[in-house]
Amino acid sequence: MTLEINRKIASKFGIDFTQIEQAIDLKKNLAILGNDLTFLSIPEHQRTKHVHRLHPYLGKFIPQLVEVFLKKFFQPGDWILDPFSGSGTTLVEANVLGINSVGIELSAFNVLIQRVKTQEYDLKLLEKEVFDALTRLKAFSQKFETRAQPGFF
Repeated sequence: MTLEINRKIASKFGIDFTQIEQAIDLKKNLAILGNDLTFLSIPEHQRTKHVHRLHPYLGKFIPQLVEVFLKKFFQPGDWILDPFSGSGTTLVEANVLGINSVGIELSAFNVLIQRVKTQEYDLKLLEKEVFDALTRLKAFSQKFETRAQPGFF
């Protein structure tokens, strides 16, 4: 069923699906992993689920690929090491599945992104801070709107 859907989608975008089938063993992937690994049927907004649309980063895995392998080879409570953790896709997906994870990354910017994506947040406090910031922004904006009115000066 998945292969037929992907054939239709590939055709829609002018992709030669037979070339994909010749290059990889889709049926073997389905049998072993439960996924053909083309992800053609998954729209971009779903390929960047959770917090992965937080920033542009060209080296990101699509979360579904990581999810397939984590579900196949790990159980909740297991540990995974990602030695090139980049923007943290493996860390985020492991977190979603209850798998412990450790990432190693040289880029300070990427480590910051990983921390933002994987940190636990007090949602009530976060909501309060966002509303407070919006209230202050509205008050600040109103000062400029008043000044911009004709005859103010």
